[in-house]
Amino acid sequence: MILSTDSTANLPINLYKELNISMIPLQIVLDSEIYDDLSEKLPPKQFYAKMKAGANPKTAQVNEGDAREYFEGLLAKNEDVLHISFSSALSGNTATIIKIADELNKTHKNKVYVIDSLNASMGEGMLVLYAKELMDKNTPIKEIVEKVSSVRKNSCAFFTVEKLSYLVRGGRVSKAKGVIGTILNIKPILRVSEEGKLVEYKKVMSRKKSIAELVNICVGQMKSKKYVYVGHTDCEDEAKQLATALEEQIHIRPQIIELTQVIGAHTGPGLLAVFFFKTEI
Repeated sequence: MILSTDSTANLPINLYKELNISMIPLQIVLDSEIYDDLSEKLPPKQFYAKMKAGANPKTAQVNEGDAREYFEGLLAKNEDVLHISFSSALSGNTATIIKIADELNKTHKNKVYVIDSLNASMGEGMLVLYAKELMDKNTPIKEIVEKVSSVRKNSCAFFTVEKLSYLVRGGRVSKAKGVIGTILNIKPILRVSEEGKLVEYKKVMSRKKSIAELVNICVGQMKSKKYVYVGHTDCEDEAKQLATALEEQIHIRPQIIELTQVIGAHTGPGLLAVFFFKTEI
C-alpha cells in the first residue's frame, strides 16, 4: 500500500521521505511565474516579502494531466494507493483527484482510494499521520479508509490572521467585514468546519487576545496529545510564544510548522494556528 497526499497537508518536508509518503504539489502563480507549492525556488521569506510589497499570488489545483501521470506512476509499483486530499469545500483539487482515480481504477488491477480530508494544512496532515500509523499496524486499506473518514470531523484547525485584507482579497471574508474589522482592530478566530469550510468561530479584540484565545481553545477542546501543532506564516517568533504558552498548559511542546505558500497565499503573512484532535486517537 502506498500512502499519498497533497502539499497542503503541510507535513514537515523531511517526513515525506522518512515515512515514505508520496506527495503531489498544488501550485502558485506569482509575477507570471508558476511554482510548485513548497518549491525551493520560492522560499517563504521571499514569498511573503513580495506579498507585503503588494504582490497578489494566485493558487492552482493539480491539473488532470499531472494527476494522471502522478497516480499512474504510483500504480506502476503494483500496490494500492490511499490518497488523502485537501478539503473539497476549499478547492476543486479533490474533485480532480477523484475523477482521475475513477478513470484509472477502471483500467488497473490495483486501485486508488481517495479520502476528502475536509480540512487543510496540519488538519489534513494529522489524518495522513494517523493513516500511516494504521498502515504500520498492517491494517487493511478499506479499514483505514473507514477509520480515517470517521475521525475527520475531530481533526481541528483554528487560526487567526494579522490582517483581514488578504482574506477579503481571496473572498474568504466579505469586504464589509474586512473594513469594519480593520477599523475596530477585530482579530477573528476562524476554523475549518466539519464540512470542510472556512468559518468564523469567535471575534476577539487585538492580536494579543486572539493568541490567548487560541491557547484557550486548544486546552479546552484537545483530547489527544499525540498530534498537536502550531502553524504560522512568516511570524515564527509569535509561533514560538504560542507554543510556549500551550506547553505550560498541556505539558508537551507542540511542533511548530510553517504553513505552505498555497495556504499563505490566501491568508497572508501573520497567520497563527493550532491543530489538534478533539477525540482520542
